[in-house]
Amino acid sequence: MKKYSIISILFIAIVGLFIYLNSNSSTTYNMFGIEITLYDALWSVLFLIIFYLISISYFGLEKFRQFNFKRTIQKDRKNILKNIENKFLFKNTNIKLKELTEFEELIDMLNGDKLTFQKSEQFSFLEDLAKIQNKEIVDLSKLKLDKENPWYLKNLENKIEAQDLEAAKEALNTPLKEKALKLLSQKSELKKILANNYPITKETILNNLDSDRLKELIEKSNLTNHDYIEIAQKLYKTTTIPETLLELFENKLIAYVYLLIEYEMIDKAYEIVKEKEIKFFEYYLLLRRNGIKVDIKEYLNAEI
Repeated sequence: MKKYSIISILFIAIVGLFIYLNSNSSTTYNMFGIEITLYDALWSVLFLIIFYLISISYFGLEKFRQFNFKRTIQKDRKNILKNIENKFLFKNTNIKLKELTEFEELIDMLNGDKLTFQKSEQFSFLEDLAKIQNKEIVDLSKLKLDKENPWYLKNLENKIEAQDLEAAKEALNTPLKEKALKLLSQKSELKKILANNYPITKETILNNLDSDRLKELIEKSNLTNHDYIEIAQKLYKTTTIPETLLELFENKLIAYVYLLIEYEMIDKAYEIVKEKEIKFFEYYLLLRRNGIKVDIKEYLNAEI
């Protein structure tokens, strides 16, 4: 402001001197009923001085506004921090902001140790994040997230839970690999499961009980004894030829012995149990060999 005043005064003086040296005439103006006669040079200086005073007043007003704005911003910043602190501490106190009002929407989403996204006019992307939190699937292309972004992965996880096989294939090289493999092993075609060495779950086998590759599926699986017995129980109800069913489980001894018991091949079952030292059915078979009738299903329920 000081430099502006010095330059303005010099400019006014130079203009007045220039006009005075080139024109010594005078001009009369009627101002509010009073006629005033002055040299043209003085009139020019007077008008320039008025302009200078108006500009000084304008600049002063703007400087005051800027000062007031900065002071308000400083207060808002402090109040934002205080409001966030109150939200974390479950306090209902909320100081209103004057300038940085867009932050009020964000602060309202805080509550103690939780952050709940909601529809926001200032931050439109938060609506998509809220949907992802609620296990909905959204189009994230407009946000341009990389494939390692947690929100991208969460949206991908929602797709997998919605049984999207293409999403599961995409997730094979991500932290979601286990979930992706589980879905692929349950819902993919059997030839793809075996060709890609997807992990074989109990559901995979139960979904393919009519397949001509069932034996291969059982052989390549690594399930619990309980799972194999459950699968054998389902097949026992529908398979009429014992040899066909026994062949499926010849390398899964617990299920194999269970089927021998169901088919009343007690001696053969006992022979395998003793030879392979399978303690699981030893007590049951001793009871049967001594003439004590025990329902195999009751025994299983008691043991497993």
